[in-house]
Amino acid sequence: MKRRPGGVTLIAVAFLLLGVLSLLWSLFVFGFGGLTWMTGAIFSATGMAATGSANTWQGFIGLLSASVQLVTGFGLLALKRWAWFLAFLAVAITFIQGVTGIFGGGFFALCCGVLGLIIPAAILFYLLRRDTRQAFGQ
Repeated sequence: MKRRPGGVTLIAVAFLLLGVLSLLWSLFVFGFGGLTWMTGAIFSATGMAATGSANTWQGFIGLLSASVQLVTGFGLLALKRWAWFLAFLAVAITFIQGVTGIFGGGFFALCCGVLGLIIPAAILFYLLRRDTRQAFGQ
């Protein structure tokens, strides 16, 4: 039986926690968007209906994202090879978004962006370590 590295457990728990929080928030956005859309449709308020429709789609996309986070977290705990790829992909996307966000505007964006890249960079580094890859059969 393979022994799961402690860092993998920490990353998996982070994915699970973020997945649960994303799920709850996305359900709220989805429900609020649906209610806003329906209210706008009933009272012929096209702006309200359009906003509600956009929120409903954002909630739906958030639900999909939360599902991927939860599946990744459970897969990491079980040391599934596909979970390593999903975690790597998710963190790499976060890192790329952070880098592009740095150039989004001003000194504040630069400072926050650089600080926001530390954790994804550390996770990427950890996922690429030899012992971590070996735990996943890589």
